[in-house]
Amino acid sequence: MGDIIIPGSICSRLISAGKITEDQLKEALEIQKNSKQLIGTILTQLGYCTEEDIAKTLAQKTGYKFVSIDEIGVNIAVANLITPEFALRNNVLPLYEEEGTLFVAMQNPNDILVVDNLRMITGYEIRPVVVADMELQVAIENFANMNSGVEDYDDSAEDTSVETEQLDIDDKPTVQLVNQIINNAIKAGASDIHIEALEKHMRVRFRIDGVLQEIMQNPIKMYAGVISRIKVIGGMDIAERRIPQDGRATVKFEDKMMDIRIASMPTVYGEKVVMRLLERDSSKAVTIKDIKFSPRQFDRFNNAIHMPYGFVLVTGPTGSGKSTTLYATLAEVSTLEKNVITLEDPVERRMAGINQVQMNNRAGMTFAAALRSVLRSDPDIVMVGEIRDSETAKIAVEAALTGHMVFSTLHTNDAPGAVTRLDEMGVEPFLTASSLVGVLAQRLVRRLCPKCKEEYEITHEELKRIVPDIETYGYNQPSYKLYKAKGCLTCNNTGYKGREAVFEFLTVTEEMKQLILRRATITEVRDLAVKQEMKTLKDEGLYKMMEGSTSLEEVLRVIV
Repeated sequence: MGDIIIPGSICSRLISAGKITEDQLKEALEIQKNSKQLIGTILTQLGYCTEEDIAKTLAQKTGYKFVSIDEIGVNIAVANLITPEFALRNNVLPLYEEEGTLFVAMQNPNDILVVDNLRMITGYEIRPVVVADMELQVAIENFANMNSGVEDYDDSAEDTSVETEQLDIDDKPTVQLVNQIINNAIKAGASDIHIEALEKHMRVRFRIDGVLQEIMQNPIKMYAGVISRIKVIGGMDIAERRIPQDGRATVKFEDKMMDIRIASMPTVYGEKVVMRLLERDSSKAVTIKDIKFSPRQFDRFNNAIHMPYGFVLVTGPTGSGKSTTLYATLAEVSTLEKNVITLEDPVERRMAGINQVQMNNRAGMTFAAALRSVLRSDPDIVMVGEIRDSETAKIAVEAALTGHMVFSTLHTNDAPGAVTRLDEMGVEPFLTASSLVGVLAQRLVRRLCPKCKEEYEITHEELKRIVPDIETYGYNQPSYKLYKAKGCLTCNNTGYKGREAVFEFLTVTEEMKQLILRRATITEVRDLAVKQEMKTLKDEGLYKMMEGSTSLEEVLRVIV
């Protein structure tokens, strides 16, 4: 794979089209005499024509449609209709489906035998399309790489995990399918796998960069076996289908150890299963630099976390990166001279040199009970995974008042909301004012794919119609150069690759303490914070949009 096949008649067409000259063809033929390379490969290496020139000429000759995989992408659900072995062996890859016809990229679109095999394997009518050879090679390799094996890992020695069943990729089809789903998810960088029964089929979706994408559909008859297999892996009761269940597993994928949290829930068509994927690697500790604070936010946050004692909250909805920020914070403040203890449910990322405690509600090891015990263990820094109830909130505040640095998370929409939320949870305002150092609110926005993002110009009037208060944030230019998502092979045709955080940090100043003491409204707290130069989530989102790291559409989706 990788050599460009050109029938002799294509060479003459390339000459007729002015893509190459007869002398250039003769030179390539001379080189071919002393090498095993194909003539098309030699012509492209010499720079006389491009792979796209050859593919377009081949399409004209054969009458098949030319497409660019970089532009249209690959529908993974469609690609999964064939095996990676078949794709590699025959240099083919299904790209998309329209009205019962499967459009397949083929290095040799005239190979009738392969077309017939594809028709039998997939059950679709097959229509070959011509693509640039290197694009096809990269797409097939990406597809094949998503199906490398997951090895089992015996985690039975640890109290906090369930021993993983053997994941044998050569076992029955159900086991192979479950392995393939997990493999694909890890390769794609997914955070979650959703497996659900619909009326007529089973659907598999991955959450990639915070957005769910459909990956494959399978016959409904495979559904029961897949759910049972996942339950076995997670140490769950396969006979119980009426109530939600939780399970855990650990697998080895290439050189990574992956923790999998499994949750099942009954629905009208059967149980839905969600698997959360977490990489276990203490050697890859996330740092403050990794989460990319903007310069105008970093100093305020950095000053707060290095205070000798106090209470720092990180807020935001589920999946907004709060835990990652807390781990980065711990990596920043943890030293040999400090006793750092974390209370987590579950322990999502294992960190060297830190005492991490797993909660166990069944055994009575709740956040509140654990926090009381931890305070007798001479801690300097305590991280509480989440403030879930009034009791935990009060103990955390009291711990901050008695000389400890306490970090935790809370579910609020923004930083000012955390102040009033503590009041609602029963924490007296004078305790909040005395202990709270600062509140960090955050969201995650998708980064534009650097390979395919497109620049465009928008006038101030057009932008103001979309963001009416744009001038509030200091934007008064006649027009702006922004970027939008396009989509290519690199980003799986989404236009985005990876995510980054958008922050707002509220510093509790003496003035802010006075507002807290008199139970001021969220609006009053926010107005004072902005007056004291807090950059809001919206302000930061627009700042990243103007930088070109994300799009206007993404800022509107996540923040505004």
